[in-house]
Amino acid sequence: MIFTREALKHSQFEANKAKLPFKNLFILLIIISLIAFFSSFMSFIELTPSLNIIKSNPKPYYTPIKEEKFFTYLPHSQFHNQLIELKNAIVLSYLTNRTLIIPPILHSPSSELAVPYQPLHELYYNLTFIETIKKNRSLCKINHSRKRYCSSEFSEYDSFIMINWEEIFDFSWIKNQIKIINRNDFSMVDLYKICNIPIKLNNNTLEDLLQDNKNVYVIINNHKYHYRFFDTDDTYTNDTSNKYETPYLISDLRKREEKLIFIDTLFGNGRIDYKDERIIEWKSNMHRSLKISHPILLDVSNNIVNELGGFGNYLGVHVRTADGSFKDNLENIIDNVIEQLKNYTQTNSKTDDKSDSINENISLNNCKLKNEQIIFIATDALEPRKKLSKIFSTFPCVFTIGDFKNFIDPLRNITYTSDKNVKMLNFFYPLLDLLIISNGMDVVVTHSSTFSGFAKYYHQILAFERDTLGF
Repeated sequence: MIFTREALKHSQFEANKAKLPFKNLFILLIIISLIAFFSSFMSFIELTPSLNIIKSNPKPYYTPIKEEKFFTYLPHSQFHNQLIELKNAIVLSYLTNRTLIIPPILHSPSSELAVPYQPLHELYYNLTFIETIKKNRSLCKINHSRKRYCSSEFSEYDSFIMINWEEIFDFSWIKNQIKIINRNDFSMVDLYKICNIPIKLNNNTLEDLLQDNKNVYVIINNHKYHYRFFDTDDTYTNDTSNKYETPYLISDLRKREEKLIFIDTLFGNGRIDYKDERIIEWKSNMHRSLKISHPILLDVSNNIVNELGGFGNYLGVHVRTADGSFKDNLENIIDNVIEQLKNYTQTNSKTDDKSDSINENISLNNCKLKNEQIIFIATDALEPRKKLSKIFSTFPCVFTIGDFKNFIDPLRNITYTSDKNVKMLNFFYPLLDLLIISNGMDVVVTHSSTFSGFAKYYHQILAFERDTLGF
């Protein structure tokens, strides 16, 4: 068959006419799809917060869950006593499968603002009283308030600080074991909000909030060493400790159905009696993980440790002098420290005990050249070379933090997160002392001091890590 040019054109035209409805249908489908897409997209935008909103309103650290149960306590006394409480609380939270609500570190250089142990109600009101005055004073300049708390009579409250534990210590291992929430106040109302516990109208006092509240189980110690907790059911009847009055099985604590367990004190190295080997191992791992992690503090301490000769090349000593029985028994404490030091030192000690002999101490560089035993003393004495002169006159190479003032400069201008008007140096000094003496060959202690006990244990942690890593 032969196609003419006209016939060919005609056949192509007819074919295109046939294709046209299909082409129009395809375009129509695309348009409908686009309309559906944009419609769903606009609906998505209406239901989804903008990126800016998410950034400016981040989710809280915790999200209240109906089934979640909580555990908390009240802090008191000095820093290392508070640390003991924290460690015990971590263990009990782990063993009862509860979220731990951690109160802040309490710190003040003023002895007037020290918070000693008291039964629950007195301790709570003491803490909230100090906290309230501190908050009122922080508003004095802003509101030009004429309230009596703004007078100079209450100026010492400016030094009272509450510090988040995670600013100082590493909780990474612990947070893989239990959930934690950090508190920044001592308000019971705020505590109930964290726990999602209903609050009756006008019930704002501690008594009102705790009375007949089926959501809260309160453990009140009649004295500092009232309750002792046991990890196994068959050991508490054989407890020979005379320090604690009443046994409490952790298995019974685990059975509590209340949303919140609230206890006034957990102080005491022997507060929990450990017999279960698995729990003992877990506790040891937890203690080893809870190390000081403040980067600038670690840098400063490492520089001083290296200047002293490095890890294990000097002796660390702690001498507590300033308060209570330590102050009354200082002479015996100093004599005991000297006897312990003599067991370590290889050089002959000096016998001249005259006051001017404290000037005979030689420089650190000369100590290294002469291969003398270097001793670093951590102490709360304001003038250690005078107050501890017997130690300085007995050994030629004794040093304190005061001999390393230039090393401390990076810490001088750091302020508290909770109060930018107050510098942290006063808080850092004891921790710096602790890090330095724990990096020595051993720690010579002041007996019955919680600081000494922690320094000794921290030294063991550091030594264990070095052995594990093959240093």
